[in-house]
Parts: sequence; C-alpha cells; structure tokens
Amino acid sequence: MKKKYFSSTILEKIEILQQQGWDKAALVVYINNLDEHKINANQAIFLVGSQLYTEMFERSQLSALKKIMLVIDHLGGYLDNSGDLQFAPTEYKFYDQMPPGAIFLASYSKAVQQAYPNGLIIAKEDTKLTKAVLKKKYANETKIHQFRNQLDRCNIRYVENYKKIHNLKDDETAIKMILKDNWFYADPHYHNRANLGVDILTEHLSKDGRTLSNKGLIKKIRKRGFYRKILSGDYHSEFIIDEHGQLLSQWKEQIKTNYFLENAVANGESFNYGKRPREDRDQTHDKLDGNPPRYFDTDRRNQLKRNWLSPRDNWFYQLVRRLSEKGMCYKKRE
Repeated sequence: MKKKYFSSTILEKIEILQQQGWDKAALVVYINNLDEHKINANQAIFLVGSQLYTEMFERSQLSALKKIMLVIDHLGGYLDNSGDLQFAPTEYKFYDQMPPGAIFLASYSKAVQQAYPNGLIIAKEDTKLTKAVLKKKYANETKIHQFRNQLDRCNIRYVENYKKIHNLKDDETAIKMILKDNWFYADPHYHNRANLGVDILTEHLSKDGRTLSNKGLIKKIRKRGFYRKILSGDYHSEFIIDEHGQLLSQWKEQIKTNYFLENAVANGESFNYGKRPREDRDQTHDKLDGNPPRYFDTDRRNQLKRNWLSPRDNWFYQLVRRLSEKGMCYKKRE
C-alpha cells in the first residue's frame, strides 16, 4: 500500500477542520477525497449537503447530538435575545444543488431521532416559564427545532430554481418532477388556518372556540382556497400548495406584503425530522415535529398562532380535502 504524503498546506487544512469539530473518522473521508480525479474536496467540504459533507457526517464517530449541533455550528447558528435561531457568516453554507429528498436530509433527521429518542421535551416544572426564557434554557433543543426552517428554505429555493431552469408553469409541477414517483399527498389540517378577525369572525368558530366550524371552513376556503400538502417519500421534505399549484412559503421570492407573509408563516411548510406515522411505532413525528412548536417556535410564529385557527377535523373537512386532491378549487373568483 502506497503511503500518502501531504504538503504543509493540506496538513494545515486538516488541522483547521479538526478544530472546526470534525473527528478522525470524518477526516479520513476528507483525505480519501483529495485525489485529483475526485471532487474538489477543498470546496465541497464547506457545502452542507454536498456528497463529501454528507459522507463525512455519516462516517463521523461523534455522538448523534454532537453531529447535529456540529452542522448548526458550522453555519454560524446562535440564539438572539428572543431565543430565535440566527446565523453569523462563516465559510460554510448550504449546497445549492441539494434537492428535496437528498441523502443528507434523511441522515440528519436520523441523527436527530437517535439524539432525542424521547423527543424535544422540557421538564414539567418548566412549563410556566416564558417562551424566551424557556428557549434559552433549552438552547440546543431550540436550535435543532428552528433549524427545520433553514432546511425548508433550502428546499423552497431548489424548487424555485428548478422551475425557472425548466420553464415550468407552477411549483407543484416542479416538485413532482424533482421527486419523480417518490411523493404523496398528506393531511394539511394545520396548514389551513384562518385569521380570526380577518378571514373569519367568532361566529365561525366551533364550540371549543379554537377551531373552525364547517361554516368557518367554507368562509376560509372561499376567500383563500384550500391548501394541499405534498411530502417526499421519506416524509422529511414538505410543501404546501395553493389551488393554483404555487408554493405557500415564507421563503418564496414573491412573498412581499405583510398580509401574504403572515399567511405563509402560519400555514407554510415544516421540515419533518420524524418518520411517517403509519410506519412508525415510536411516534417520532409527534415527538420531534408535532410537540416541539409549543415550546421552541420563533417569536413571530408564537404570536401569529394566537389568531390563526385550524379547521375542525371531521367528515366535512376530510371531504373538502379529498376533493381538493382530485383538483377541486374553492376560492371565489375575484
């Protein structure tokens, strides 16, 4: 076996990568990719989601928690005074060629499942703490939960770029072409919220006062339409689509006015760390995606959820949903 000899520049680079958190097992992957006939390792190493970065992430012997925090640290993640995840500039950035359904997204999600088998939870005695205090006390959990927004952002940008490159008529067509046959419709119950006082009035609420009545749902879909949810086959990448096949997302370039942005934040997509519920006895989706928002959501989303109410899940709602997936449109023509 031939010995490899490295220049002082490469040795310095390896030392820097080690200082940035990579362990020996990951560095071996990097070294093996320095061959001139392989990918440009010196560039790909700083692209989160690239083939090299993904392989280093998967081969690393760090604990699952250290691995998932390493990615956030590489991107400069920190919590601001409100306990919201922000990013300082670093030499690392997301790989812009990482599509929805990419291996890295599944690998990262699996590491989150391993690091938090009981979910992103808090102690019972901390339930009375303010959201800002709670998020800072559980800093790692907050960062991990809100990191889903950045993974969403990557997916949305990829879809929009794909649509432009291929000159497609709408986002839904692009999503289905990207995922090929590896997608399915899912229940968009919590993505069809209506704005109390704008879309609906208190008279349109159910008896519990926190869900839309059938009449309220009708009023909502006549004004905004019914939004559908598309998920990648691995359940991680999620997209909310309006009746014109366009994305409803806070990351969409066309979202400009506050009126549309609030709707996109309240009803938009949410990257999933968990597995598909029907195939998951451990309930990872509830533990990692369904429950954490009540504790670790961004300050803005916490405020919006007070006035954006979801429909009641009954036979009428499910009928509206199924007809929507068949192509039915409900929004009143302007």
